[in-house]
Amino acid sequence: MKTPNSNTCPLCLKQTNPVSAEHLVCSECEKRFAREADFAEAFFEERKYLKSHRELKYQEETLSIEIHSNLGKAGLLYYTTGLILKSHLESLNEEESLLGGAFERIAKDYCEHMLEDQNYHFIAIKHEEPYPAPPARTRIQNLNAVNVDAFDFSIILITDKNRLSQDSPFYKLVSNPELIVLVETDPQENVLKKAAIYGRG
Repeated sequence: MKTPNSNTCPLCLKQTNPVSAEHLVCSECEKRFAREADFAEAFFEERKYLKSHRELKYQEETLSIEIHSNLGKAGLLYYTTGLILKSHLESLNEEESLLGGAFERIAKDYCEHMLEDQNYHFIAIKHEEPYPAPPARTRIQNLNAVNVDAFDFSIILITDKNRLSQDSPFYKLVSNPELIVLVETDPQENVLKKAAIYGRG
């Protein structure tokens, strides 16, 4: 990652007033984070984008899902990406940053409102019993990803330059125009392992 001077925002790369270590980014990017925090309140607490809840069955397995509007899907993508980018900037002094070399590509797409056009994939899971943890690197189908917890959700964003293939058990889930949320009904279950049920539904 290039190291911008202190008068350049490390996120949007615009020339600005000196960016303090406390704020990490310029005032315009801070305003954007604030708008996305407002979206989070509407999405997670007020449940404004929720359309319906369904139970899917395949053989002996049952999968609970929530269906949220396409606006909710777009908003959650940008909110999640913003959280991850901010966490990456906070991790720069650590041995391993959150996004590594993917930061510049993702930050550019985020700042230019290109996440949807670039077809970023993510998986959202709603927990029965939230157990928040710091954002962390993970892998999905051999692709680089980051898991971030927010409210009672975990969101896994594919950060790899490649995308999930159409053969992936998650493809139908992530490619739906609406947001399909996997609902954990038992803290002991791994709902990701059940995700293929949606593809058969």
